[in-house]
Amino acid sequence: MAVNDISSSARARANELLAYSQRHVDRVVSPPTRQKAYDWVYDLSTERPILFSFVAFQFTLSLAPLLLFAGFAATTIAVSLISAVLFSLFWIGIATLFLVPTLCLAFTISLLLWAWAVATFFAVRWAYQRLPFSVDRNGRIVTRDSGGKKIIFDKKNNTGVDLKVEAEVVEAKE
Repeated sequence: MAVNDISSSARARANELLAYSQRHVDRVVSPPTRQKAYDWVYDLSTERPILFSFVAFQFTLSLAPLLLFAGFAATTIAVSLISAVLFSLFWIGIATLFLVPTLCLAFTISLLLWAWAVATFFAVRWAYQRLPFSVDRNGRIVTRDSGGKKIIFDKKNNTGVDLKVEAEVVEAKE
């Protein structure tokens, strides 16, 4: 009875496998198309048995080398793709070893240049604020005399500011 159960279980598995493979074959080649091919092969084998046997022997003996070649080609492509990916990753890793220190150096230099520019800006602004004169929005020089009065020097004939003592005082404000 135990042998019978194993045998029926094996048959059930075989039938499931056959049905599964039949469904996949039906998706690739429809049953009517497959039936036409079976009929054509049967007709060829009955009408021209010598030609059919020649083609059958050629197909049977050539199938193994063709399948081996297809497997070799697929394996070669897979290995070459994997090799290309690994080769690329290796060299990208090597390039990263140069990129990271370069970026650190560039960051440090740009940070130093920025700090220098900001320090220069604040130093020049501090010095400019302590000058005894300034320039207003119209480009005129503004200063104060010893009494604290604001003195504005204007351009003469639009040729530039005249800084000589004889320069005209345009406006004096308190």
